[in-house]
Amino acid sequence: INICNTLIDRVESGVYTGSQKSTVLGTAHFVRGFHYYNLMTQYGGVPLKLTPSTTVEFEFERNTVAEVFTQVEKDLLAAYDELPETASKTGEITKSAAAHFLAKAYLWRASELNSSWNSSTKTADLDNVIKYAEYVIARHPLASNFKDLWDYQKPDGANEKLSEVVLAAQFTSDNSTWNVGGCMYFYTTSNYRDLTGMFRDVPGVREY
Repeated sequence: INICNTLIDRVESGVYTGSQKSTVLGTAHFVRGFHYYNLMTQYGGVPLKLTPSTTVEFEFERNTVAEVFTQVEKDLLAAYDELPETASKTGEITKSAAAHFLAKAYLWRASELNSSWNSSTKTADLDNVIKYAEYVIARHPLASNFKDLWDYQKPDGANEKLSEVVLAAQFTSDNSTWNVGGCMYFYTTSNYRDLTGMFRDVPGVREY
């Protein structure tokens, strides 16, 4: 989320003015909205942080679930407006991905889970579910054979490029990337090598 905040800040403040401005902004809005959606559905109201953190921060106020939803909706709507309809390269986030998660978010708010506060938005939300779902369905016809979706042959293979796929995580079989590929989990571990009796190893998760 903080990376997205930084990207949005750099674009909106005019630091980045390149030709991919709309796509960069749309991608940042999509990813931020996607993560806040997951946090909201898992934990309810969470702190909303919408500006870049440049120093250590210790105190955060928890927002209400309605406030978090409003931000999710705002980010995904912005992404829907900013992202391209078709990807220029495999794995690029498009307007369809934003529409898919908008439909998902509106369906979530309209659900009985939120009946204590969603009465004023339920009808409009269900209309939006249809609107955005139909957009995705029209652009991503079902695969001719359902089993083709699961016919994995290689990383980024043909099954991930079928018309039904809205967004596929990208991997690679290029072994020149293997020494750094998928290393983000290292960065969540505290530095433990200086503690008595501890040494840096793979089973303990190498810290950086």
